[in-house]
Amino acid sequence: MERINGTFFSIAFRKAAERLLKNKDELNTLNVFPVPDGDTGSNMSAAMIEACAYLDNAKDKDLDIVLGSIKTGMLMGARGNSGVILSQIFRGFADGTGTKKELTTTEFTDALSMAKTVAYKSVMKPIEGTMLTVIRKLAEFTKEELKDEKNFKRYFDLMTQKAFDVVEKTPKYLKKLQEAGVVDSGAKGLAYIFEGFKLAALGSTETDIDITKGFSTSKSLVETVVQGVMEELEFSYCTEVIINQNDDKNVFNRDGIKSYLESMGDSIVLVKQDKLIKVHVHTNHPGKVIEKLLDYGEMQKVKVDNMKIQHKHVVEAREVKEDVYAADKKHGILCVSPGEGLSKIMLNLGADKIITGGQTMNPSLKDIYNSLKKFKSEDIILFPNNPNIILTAKEAAKEYEKENTERKVYVFETNSSQECIAALTQYDDVQTFEKLKEEMDEAIENVVSLSVTYAVRDSKIQNVKVKKNEYLGIYGEKMVLSNKKLDKLINDAIDDILKKDKEKEVITIFYGSEVTESQAKKLIQQLEENYSDIEFELHEGGQPYYYYLISIE
Repeated sequence: MERINGTFFSIAFRKAAERLLKNKDELNTLNVFPVPDGDTGSNMSAAMIEACAYLDNAKDKDLDIVLGSIKTGMLMGARGNSGVILSQIFRGFADGTGTKKELTTTEFTDALSMAKTVAYKSVMKPIEGTMLTVIRKLAEFTKEELKDEKNFKRYFDLMTQKAFDVVEKTPKYLKKLQEAGVVDSGAKGLAYIFEGFKLAALGSTETDIDITKGFSTSKSLVETVVQGVMEELEFSYCTEVIINQNDDKNVFNRDGIKSYLESMGDSIVLVKQDKLIKVHVHTNHPGKVIEKLLDYGEMQKVKVDNMKIQHKHVVEAREVKEDVYAADKKHGILCVSPGEGLSKIMLNLGADKIITGGQTMNPSLKDIYNSLKKFKSEDIILFPNNPNIILTAKEAAKEYEKENTERKVYVFETNSSQECIAALTQYDDVQTFEKLKEEMDEAIENVVSLSVTYAVRDSKIQNVKVKKNEYLGIYGEKMVLSNKKLDKLINDAIDDILKKDKEKEVITIFYGSEVTESQAKKLIQQLEENYSDIEFELHEGGQPYYYYLISIE
């Protein structure tokens, strides 16, 4: 096989999507910080799935049409930094092929070089040890080592070997990967994509994944839940845990565990095979389920999906809406929010539209773009509220401005909901944008955002040793504290922050979906006793994964 055309590329791309989707969960667990909300695999998969949908609607299988469909589909489906960068790799590849109907290996190599160039330009500060390094090394490798290789089977095989070799070396490029003991998830995802091309070249052209949904052909539990669009979900979290039973732990008691799980939720599956205990349950308290199962051994795997958020996305996607936002305002405001309580606060402070999203549920470029289209204000202010959404927000703003030259979208690079809320307290629609930006920027700069969650694995971050299942406090430039006791962790983190800035006066606490109001009030009481000169405020945030989001101003 010395030439490939659009038909082959279409098949190979679907095979690449299959490889990525089958390894999505592995990629999600490779996040540098050992927190339970890794989503690189999901974000890359979303881009691939949308591109496959565009391929299905392509008018023919000419290579330029196929690559154009992939280029557009990946951009619209891109979620998070990894999804956007991946879309730019394929954009560069498509641009590098022009109107060619077939590619030789030499022309494929030239297109890889363009993919590298476009991808690097898409990131303001390119970081080595990521998927950028993989595409750069592959461009160099194919140009230098495979320049005489004409056969695509051999070409893709050697290229895939090189990709995975680079993945294993990513910790050498990026210290935080080395500290965390993981390879880069985006880099490995890209290697799986090229492995799909290799498999297609070797003749494996059938896929056993329903690409349009991103699920296997057997209906998933989440699909079953969202099938009834208007159904109200009693339990929010689809929780799956695998425990490796220890002999020195409690004796396995099926009836006892089953009885406990029934008290916590429904859709229960309990399997014991050799020393492995596998549990699936829909519950409102996944943390309590995990804690209970740890009595029987060591956790091998955990997966928690917020079905209400997924359900809401499906409902919103199927509803026909004629909403118009901020028609009578100078500055319309669009915010991304991970929790219902946080959303209500943002709306009360002047936001016009909320997009549900955050870690594990990054909105796609299309989600943001479609919301922007409904604004009728003079300009639009966009708060992504997560570092993994900023790049997507900027690309969505660019696409919107191409079609709506009379309006400007201003993207504030907010890394947290706390920063957004601080900025919104300065909102005054009468002001000019320049004055508003100055005051909002100052508010964002003056707030310290503290996020409290738990560790899903042992790790070492900035010389801080983190043990699996310990509570984590993350703030500032990714400063980390860990402790077995939640209240001790929060006190230590606040102490550290207040020592660095003695001018702080107000601490606002947003409690998450895993925390009851009474638990949150008890924490506030303790903090008020310890910090009598600080004013405390308490709000329900409703965010998943993070017990508390804390704003210190």
